[in-house]
Amino acid sequence: MSHVEVTISQFREDFTEFSDSQKYSDALLTRMLRTAKGFISTENFRIEPDIRVLLIELMMGHLITLATTNPDGIGASMAEEASEELSASVGSVSVTKAHPVVNDSFEFWIQTTGYGQQFLAILTAQNPTGVFYYGIPNVFGIK
Repeated sequence: MSHVEVTISQFREDFTEFSDSQKYSDALLTRMLRTAKGFISTENFRIEPDIRVLLIELMMGHLITLATTNPDGIGASMAEEASEELSASVGSVSVTKAHPVVNDSFEFWIQTTGYGQQFLAILTAQNPTGVFYYGIPNVFGIK
């Protein structure tokens, strides 16, 4: 098993959109890093170390985006997204917007930001067959 180290300074270098330490404090990034490690382990033999670092950083970007773009909290933005009108018509022109097809609430939540979409795509590519935990199939193989 290999161990990876993710640091706030490396995250700021890799994702320069979060380099403003006034807007994105070290305390905020440290909290998001701790949370991101709950989704992707720093010690894992199934995913290459460089990819694991990227996945942790993408999860940080996802969490930070959700936490800083919606003053009402993460749940409120998801509820708003879920309740959007799916179709509209004006005269003879009709437009329909379909929500992404998801299997569960995690997939819905992770697809609410571009960082989360990248996270999901990479994680799925790294674990195309999934893994089993205590006999229950897990298509993502997180951890």
